[in-house]
Amino acid sequence: MTALRDYIDKSISADGFISLHDYMDIALYHPTLGYYRRDQVIGADGDFITAPEISQMFGELTGLWLAHQCQSQHMESKSALVELGPGRGTLMADLLRAWQQTSLAVPPVHMIETSPALIRVQQDALSHISDTDIQWHQSVDTLPDQPLLIIANEFFDALPVRQFRLSDSGWQEQVITSGADGWQLGWMAIPSDAVPDHISDIYSDITTDADLSCITYAPALPAIMASLSRRIKAYGGAMLIIDYGKDDGFGDSIQAVYQHQPVDILEHTGQADLTAWVDFSHIKAVAMAHGLAATPLQPQGQFLTLIGIKERTEQLAEQADPELRRRLLSELDRLVNPAQMGQAFKVMALAPQHIVNPDHVNAAPLPGWQA
Repeated sequence: MTALRDYIDKSISADGFISLHDYMDIALYHPTLGYYRRDQVIGADGDFITAPEISQMFGELTGLWLAHQCQSQHMESKSALVELGPGRGTLMADLLRAWQQTSLAVPPVHMIETSPALIRVQQDALSHISDTDIQWHQSVDTLPDQPLLIIANEFFDALPVRQFRLSDSGWQEQVITSGADGWQLGWMAIPSDAVPDHISDIYSDITTDADLSCITYAPALPAIMASLSRRIKAYGGAMLIIDYGKDDGFGDSIQAVYQHQPVDILEHTGQADLTAWVDFSHIKAVAMAHGLAATPLQPQGQFLTLIGIKERTEQLAEQADPELRRRLLSELDRLVNPAQMGQAFKVMALAPQHIVNPDHVNAAPLPGWQA
């Protein structure tokens, strides 16, 4: 048994169980033994590959999307760029390179990262950018009070989650217990007042096609979104969220990936990536409660197509040799093909009401969304 499994096993022995949320939190974020304390988690030598690692075009185009918001909201001299969960720093490096090709000055950069190992990787990836102020934060609460241009790519899926279901006998929560055959998932009865209000509210308005096996809730999400939304409401800016998920939290979507292969979530503890599909309706609800507006949820493939990824591919491929051209077309396919990342990954933008829902009837929608 590894040190981390032994740590969790003692917690289970002490209380008889551990919640799914606490298991994920320990497995991912334990100060010394957690998954995100490892040096190599992203990329071919890690456990998963994100869109920025697949193609430079992803960071370039999302960077230009944020630059467009900077210009259209007239924030050229007062905005800040923010990335939540910057991975290896690849997205920000590509984003800044594209931004530097515009007429806009590059804003100061703020990176939200809790992993010391990943911070070192990000610092190395951005070390060549000498004329831009880059700061790292442990929490969104320490971000500056000014207009924020925020990108969150595969950030919310890494938040530990709780799972609930409403049975004939009342509410239950998913927990982990230990038996003769090792750890096992199970359901434990809980009082109704232990269920978050958000869950109780939406459970009373269930559509007929909802997967009622359970509902997933990320406890850290409301505070994060409230903090960011308040700043955008007060000072301006926009937030671009890209993640795999859907417009509700129904169904069991937790998954574990170890060396690019799916595994049981109770295996390879601290060595496998644990994620859950993002409930975009929860993000939207918190943002709207704090005065922002949200775009419709858009598949990643359609969003990237509408902001010009095919044209960018053709531009890069025009002078490329045959091998590079094939690679570029392969990257494009992985990002936009519905059978690859194009459909499962979704995109939502948040901004002040007058940006997303302008008063004049003939106003164009935000880039990436059709009229």
